[in-house]
Amino acid sequence: MDALAGPVLAAVSGRVAAELIVGFSAGTSLIDGGQDLGNYLFPVAQRLGPERVAAIFGRKICGPSSLAMGPAWPATAETAPQFSTRMAGSYERREWKQELHDRLAVQAAIIDPGPVGLNIALRTGPGRNWASLWKPLIDAFGPVLGEDPARPFCPHDDRIVSLGLHHTPSTPASPTT
Repeated sequence: MDALAGPVLAAVSGRVAAELIVGFSAGTSLIDGGQDLGNYLFPVAQRLGPERVAAIFGRKICGPSSLAMGPAWPATAETAPQFSTRMAGSYERREWKQELHDRLAVQAAIIDPGPVGLNIALRTGPGRNWASLWKPLIDAFGPVLGEDPARPFCPHDDRIVSLGLHHTPSTPASPTT
């Protein structure tokens, strides 16, 4: 990773985008067995420095693994979100996850069994380690991914075979005159 990331980070003055393809051997199930894409993407973002990562993408395939990086470019077309909410407080608290879970339960329907693709866009305050939000955020997605009611915040997230995480840091409010 350092051999690929070092030159890119040195050459790019702004934020970067990365894509990790996680390869498994032929015949391996991509939708169960605990291979959660977020768990593969998190150490990549941490190594790159979450403040430098504007977007990170992951896919699971039967085949070789790879990592690609480059400068991040703003999206040219926005897609209307299927779900949008504003959260406050600490994501480390169970109540935060429960509130997000409940909001999703009101608006979302469980996606049919099988492989799932998710794109999640986050806006955080300046200086926030947005990569730390991924796990608690996805843990609250039981109403979308399916979940065992006896195991709260353990959604069937190994179903995710394609995951896009996008980050926009909000700018501090400018002082009024």
